[in-house]
Amino acid sequence: MHEGRKKRYIIAAGIAAAAISAALYFAAEANPYKNSQAWNFDSYEANSVPDGFLSMQTGIGEKAKWIIKADSSTTSVPHVIAQLSTKDTESGYKILMIPEQGYSNFKTSVKFKIISGENEQAAGLIFRLQDRNHYFVLIADALNDRFSLCRAEPDRLICTQDVNANIETDQWYTITAHVAVQGIAGYLDDKLLIQRYDQHYMTGAIGLWTKGDSVVHFDDLKIDY
Repeated sequence: MHEGRKKRYIIAAGIAAAAISAALYFAAEANPYKNSQAWNFDSYEANSVPDGFLSMQTGIGEKAKWIIKADSSTTSVPHVIAQLSTKDTESGYKILMIPEQGYSNFKTSVKFKIISGENEQAAGLIFRLQDRNHYFVLIADALNDRFSLCRAEPDRLICTQDVNANIETDQWYTITAHVAVQGIAGYLDDKLLIQRYDQHYMTGAIGLWTKGDSVVHFDDLKIDY
């Protein structure tokens, strides 16, 4: 009996994953989104902090330092938004929330380049952001060569899916999230690596994310909704 039940669970999980994949694929192909926004950060002055963006963090330690910075290596020169604090935060994450809006069905993406980090080298794209303790994030981790989907809850970050991925420092990549009622799909450089059905936090803002002492440059943040 136990073996038969286990097989049914495996089959059901496979059908659910296929359904999520198909629903998100057809949603993306149909391009149902009526609105779009983009931030390439070039209209801001270097060394400034963009108006309307909200910095927040968890853990104990030096505050995040989000600032506009020149970077000639980006595809849309001259500016990027960078998290420059090199002070580690104990179990901490640094978050930059984009001017608040609630998104439910959408596609969002951002380019990132991990510069350095002694203890951590991780960059992320946040969505369904409620506050600093409630959100989803797709994380690229250069130290562990890992791409993950995680959900924040008070005092912990639950990573529900991890995939091996070759991620180097000083190199640009793109994280993309397709988010809908049917589920979440995560892409690294247009390669589908993660699919998940999760109905926590069904709407919320988007944002940028780093971990610990990670120094990261971000550019070309976009959302279609």
